[in-house]
Amino acid sequence: MKEATVIGGSLGLAILTAGAVGLLLGSTATVFGGTPIGIAVYLVIGVGLPQYYLSRETGDPTQLGLATLSVAGGVLAMLGSLALGSATAETGVGHVLLFVVVFGSVLGAIVREFRAGYRTES
Repeated sequence: MKEATVIGGSLGLAILTAGAVGLLLGSTATVFGGTPIGIAVYLVIGVGLPQYYLSRETGDPTQLGLATLSVAGGVLAMLGSLALGSATAETGVGHVLLFVVVFGSVLGAIVREFRAGYRTES
């Protein structure tokens, strides 16, 4: 369950970070990933950080690629928002993206741990 614990802990850290950023900027939509800065926080801390850590532990190039893509996505979200206006402007696009990416990685970790445990017991 180490992989699921790392990903779940990073998701909790991402929620706390987004809450702190939202409190500092006065934007509650940041917590829900409704702003570009919220999307960047969830992609970098909620997905990129744990996938990078796990890729270092397991040597899996797929996890390293996912970490790289999520951090690049967070950086692009911030650069695009700064170029087009404000990083705290509410957008409706991020909710579905974040749900799929963040919770998809959590579910993937649970499935991988289950399969690894099943193979060990058989």
